[in-house]
Formats: sequence, structure tokens, C-alpha cells
Amino acid sequence: ILFDLEHQARFFALFQHPIERAISTFYYHQIARWEENEKLLQPELVDVTIEEWLKKFNWRDPEVGNFYMRLLLNKHSFTDEDLEKAKNITRTKFLVGLESKMEESVERFDKYFGWYGNEKRPECQQYAMQKAIGRNPLNNVKKGSKVWNLLAELNYYDLQLYKFIVQ
Repeated sequence: ILFDLEHQARFFALFQHPIERAISTFYYHQIARWEENEKLLQPELVDVTIEEWLKKFNWRDPEVGNFYMRLLLNKHSFTDEDLEKAKNITRTKFLVGLESKMEESVERFDKYFGWYGNEKRPECQQYAMQKAIGRNPLNNVKKGSKVWNLLAELNYYDLQLYKFIVQ
């Protein structure tokens, strides 16, 4: 038996700040020419600013509003009770890491899962670090700006969940 009451399965995940994730996703959609999925490359966004995009924004688009909550609870609108459910799921089912602390997070995963003895560990770790470095630019949106504040409003529950995860 692989899992039992003493050896329960656990997900592991890297969480990015919700506003940074939304900004990065927008820029990714502009440049993802290598993607086969037509939803990922959106050439119509190439000459659009993030502010213009948000003005045309579809409020149910899972790429922007409360992405983590949507993934965890499989729904589109949320209450404070839903937030508590998401916190509980994250606390009890996930080993979490932060993209902003990639090296520390990978070390945490290594320790938890006992990956230190794996001969491919250095190669895998290097690959994970390089993937994190390849993020899209976030410096076009300043904290406290109109765009940042709109994204904060759209991601209210994700921001609360992220604060819980960071603690």
C-alpha cells in the first residue's frame, strides 16, 4: 500500500503573489507563440496595455480573478466561508512554497519528500530555478497604481489566501 493513515498523500505547489501572477499571465499571453493551445497565445493583446485589457476584462476569466480560489474550490464567486475552506485545504493537503523564495521552497520540497538521494536532484533543481527566472516583466505595474489596485480588487480572496500561505 502506497498511502495509509500514517502515510497520506500531499500535493506540493509554488504560489506566486496573486497580482504578480495576473500581470505575468497577461504578458505571457502576448508572447507565447510556442504554445499550441490557442487560449494561451492571444495575438490581439500584443499592442494592448494591461490597463486597456482590464477595461475590456471578462469578470469570469479564470486567468485574472481569484485564480487560486477557483482552482481549489471549482467555482467563480466566493464568500468568507469559501476563503476558510480554501485555507483549510491548503493547510491540510498542500506542502507550499513561494515563487519569491524559489531556492528555499525547492529545499523544503527536497527535505519533505526525501529527494536528496536522487542522482538527478541537481539537474531537476537547476531546471526548476531556471523556470522561475524566466518570468514575465512585472515592473510595468507599480504597487499602489490604478492597475495594481484594480487587480487587488479582482483578486481579493486570492490575496487573503496568499497572506495565509506566507504566514
